[in-house]
Amino acid sequence: MEKIRAGETPRWRNSALEKVRAGETPHWRNSTMEKLRAGDTPRWRNSALEKVRAGETPHWRNSGLEKLRSGETLRWRNSALEKHRLGETLRWRSCVLEKLRVEGTLCWRNSVLEKVRVGETPRWRNSVLGKFRDGENPRWRNSALEKLRVGESPRWRNSALEKLHDGETPRWRYSALEKLRAGESPC
Repeated sequence: MEKIRAGETPRWRNSALEKVRAGETPHWRNSTMEKLRAGDTPRWRNSALEKVRAGETPHWRNSGLEKLRSGETLRWRNSALEKHRLGETLRWRSCVLEKLRVEGTLCWRNSVLEKVRVGETPRWRNSVLGKFRDGENPRWRNSALEKLRVGESPRWRNSALEKLHDGETPRWRYSALEKLRAGESPC
């Protein structure tokens, strides 16, 4: 108070207010607002908005929308839709449908249907049906039914019924009744 009355201001009183009145702005007062008023923009204020207004777009603002507007597409924007429009297909989008349209078929898509259409049957499709068509029976298909059809009976099919049909009676069929009928007395 005494210094102020004497026309002298203490150091701590050289506040922003005093400096502003004297036409000087303190360092920390060179805020965004002050710099903008003076025509100077701080570095961190060069935001997307400021750059866009100045005709410059910040790096991170080169979004899909911005690039699409300028005719450029972001890498991640090269989606299936974008690539389809350009006639290009994403690797993971090269699905069965796309490959079939182009000409080739996916390895796992060489299904029965595809191979059968071109006249070729996959290995695992050489099934009973395929072998039967070629006149060959697979090993596991040589069942009793198949063997009986070709005149051969499998071992387990040589049952009492089969043997009886052939005129031969299995051992366990020599029951008391059978032995009596054969004129032999069971012991």
